[in-house]
Amino acid sequence: MALRNCANCGKLFNAPTATMKLCMECEREDQKQFDQVKEYIKEHPTATVIEITKETGVERKRLYEWVRSGRLDVAGVKDLGLRCEGCGEAITNGRFCAQCAARLQDDAKRLLGGQKPQSRPGAGGKAGFHVADSIVRRRRRH
Repeated sequence: MALRNCANCGKLFNAPTATMKLCMECEREDQKQFDQVKEYIKEHPTATVIEITKETGVERKRLYEWVRSGRLDVAGVKDLGLRCEGCGEAITNGRFCAQCAARLQDDAKRLLGGQKPQSRPGAGGKAGFHVADSIVRRRRRH
């Protein structure tokens, strides 16, 4: 567990996981809003973002965060306003359109030579360097 400040209210809390950014109260409120939006979209599949924000009271910024993180898929929503970070084409989920995502994946494979990076033998399957390596380098500089 790590002590953190809530990204929403700023309150100090114990985060049980490294990915937890909200305190329990804000997490509950976020989940409540998410469920409300998801239910509204289920009942009104052709709603626009403006209609969703007006009817649920959830900010557009919050909707975009959920869509970008992949938590919310709004394929039926019109005029979402999200654009691919690669080419600028309109998208309904994630950060990239299918073409740009495929191109990025191909580029990564090409740069890695079609192989996954391998760790050093005896490193226990973990890539990286040892603290001792860092200490030796510092001593050489002085």
